[in-house]
Amino acid sequence: MKHVFLDHNYDQGHILMKDLENQQDCIVIYRDRMHKSKLISSQYCHLLFGKLKNRTKALEKLIWKTFLRQHIDSDTQTIAMVTSWYTNTLLGLIKEMFPQAKLILLMRDTVMSNTQRNKEFKIEEAKRIFDLILSYDNIYDVPTYGLTYAPVYMSKSDDIPAVKCKYDISFIAEAKDRAGMVNGLYRKFAANDINSYLYLCHVRKSDRLNPSTIIYADKFLKRNEMLRRELEANCILEVLKGDAHSCTLRFWEAVMYNKKFYTNWKGVVNSPYYNPKYIKVFEKPDDIDLDFIRERLDVDYNYQGELSPIHLLNRIRQL
Repeated sequence: MKHVFLDHNYDQGHILMKDLENQQDCIVIYRDRMHKSKLISSQYCHLLFGKLKNRTKALEKLIWKTFLRQHIDSDTQTIAMVTSWYTNTLLGLIKEMFPQAKLILLMRDTVMSNTQRNKEFKIEEAKRIFDLILSYDNIYDVPTYGLTYAPVYMSKSDDIPAVKCKYDISFIAEAKDRAGMVNGLYRKFAANDINSYLYLCHVRKSDRLNPSTIIYADKFLKRNEMLRRELEANCILEVLKGDAHSCTLRFWEAVMYNKKFYTNWKGVVNSPYYNPKYIKVFEKPDDIDLDFIRERLDVDYNYQGELSPIHLLNRIRQL
């Protein structure tokens, strides 16, 4: 294949990259499907991405070499990867075995979050290694680190069954630094009979409201389940984490599937999809317009596939 995409696990990656899976000149490889055998794929993930103290560099290098020989042709033109694939051993082998291939890094999270999550990731080193680094954060990371802007490309699912509206508003996320804000919003909703679906992962016990209907979970929802819960709500809620400065997947899901959107991201007013009938901005829970959340509208952003990863592929084809 001329163009190779190394994406995250299938559960999330497939929803984002599905539009590329049948393209003739590219292949998408998901991290948990590195081999046809589920057992071998699981072992690969455990050995290559797990925190194993007894893993040797020789074993890691051997597995990566085997993987690359099986999946990447000698005439491959580009290799694009998300940051969860970022390892020094893999990158060194790609440079050695496929020197003609251009490397593209797709950053779907901030530089700060990636640095905290992956001890091998260093943005200045990445800039030296990769021919192109695409970041969704055009407000801070792009100008600060000299990166190139690109949205988080995402396929629209046409096979999602119709769902009934069960909730007034929904928010599903890892808590990070958002638990306090979400708890305050919940109090506002509960006091005014707003039916909310709030699902937060990894919330410290000291930060949990009791009693409440907030779901405090240890594991994130599967991607399809998360999307279904969002579409069951009249309005999708967005609460940005502290180091985020740009739109997230929730915004694009609202646009793609024609849902009202309530966010603390002030930059949404500059989006070509912004319509005050469908989108509102808040700064604190007291700002919330309850009538906006309750009102049922026929929402239409006139989305025409502008975020499809086909546009990413076309961009890469030009390199």
